[in-house]
Amino acid sequence: MENENKSLPEISSYDFGVIDLIKEGWAGMEGSKLQLFIAFVIYALVAIVLNMLFSLIFPQGTTENPNYLNQQIVGILSYPVLMPIMVGTMMMALNHGRGEAIEWKSIFNYYHLTGKLALAGILVYILTLIGMVLLILPGIYLSVAYMFTLPLIVDKNMDVWDAMEYSRKKVTQHWFKVFALMLLFVLIMILGAIPFGIGLFWAVPLMFVTMYGLLYPIIFDGKEA
Repeated sequence: MENENKSLPEISSYDFGVIDLIKEGWAGMEGSKLQLFIAFVIYALVAIVLNMLFSLIFPQGTTENPNYLNQQIVGILSYPVLMPIMVGTMMMALNHGRGEAIEWKSIFNYYHLTGKLALAGILVYILTLIGMVLLILPGIYLSVAYMFTLPLIVDKNMDVWDAMEYSRKKVTQHWFKVFALMLLFVLIMILGAIPFGIGLFWAVPLMFVTMYGLLYPIIFDGKEA
């Protein structure tokens, strides 16, 4: 256990205001909206196509009689394709927050890390699912605590378990604030999807810029809020 702790960077303190961060995200997403929205659409389309293809082999049943096991299998089989695109979108927002120019094509830059990213996605999913099955609250805790695992693997060149643990330990310092921020974005995304999805053009970039362009540097780079 001692060696494991030494492998992680210092768990330094940080703080942020939930509403202030969203306001900063709204002001700071200029120049990234279209790129991030295109990346999100590509991710969604690829996810739909993969779901359709894998469902031919693993039928997911009907609404009245769903096959939950096959649904989980299809989701996990999609990870090697989807996780690099997802982390590519996160890194776009992170690079934008650092003042770098971004383009949507960069979402395909991380397939050389497919193994690590897919393994991280599977481990996070399984541990969160176990937490949900057991008492629900541990699953909710882990789903929030592990949310920065993928960008840590890319940005900090961390191994899978180290990235998971570092994300968990840092987020735990202000878990309720991070959870509140995520909950607000769930509501924002729902509201954005209601008028024919038009609002998602603003909701999606706002979420990525706030969570990964602003909050990630505060937590892991020591940037002041």
